[in-house]
Amino acid sequence: MRLNSVEEILRFAIRKEADAATAYRIASDRARPGIKKFFEELAGEEEKHRRKLEKFDLKKIGRVKLKETKGLGMSERIEDIPFGPDLTYEELLRVAVKNEEKSQRLYASTAKLVTDANLKKLLLVLAQEELAHKERLEKIYDEEILTEF
Repeated sequence: MRLNSVEEILRFAIRKEADAATAYRIASDRARPGIKKFFEELAGEEEKHRRKLEKFDLKKIGRVKLKETKGLGMSERIEDIPFGPDLTYEELLRVAVKNEEKSQRLYASTAKLVTDANLKKLLLVLAQEELAHKERLEKIYDEEILTEF
């Protein structure tokens, strides 16, 4: 898929958020009761992001300020695992963290390839959003999984 305009990138990002929400709903349907709520919350978050992007005013892209977000760097140290119906809560968190990392890298690497300033800015804004999602999940992983050790 070629993304040559700000509008195409925005449509792509909206579809990506909708797809993520669908994937989390499917995961919720297949998850055990204790994990079901976690995936429902993630699906709701992705839906909020989709709606935010649908309302995004492309005329204001030049005025958008990029914020410094670093994440905890945890996703780079955890192994990617395939989604499956028997995953534990810890494994499901890892899948979610890695998914956000992949989305962030997609937008950031694509931003390096474009020369149009507005297109680059939109891609960096989207990468920043995904990084914020990843950071949130990493904090949950850190607080709920790593503190057990």
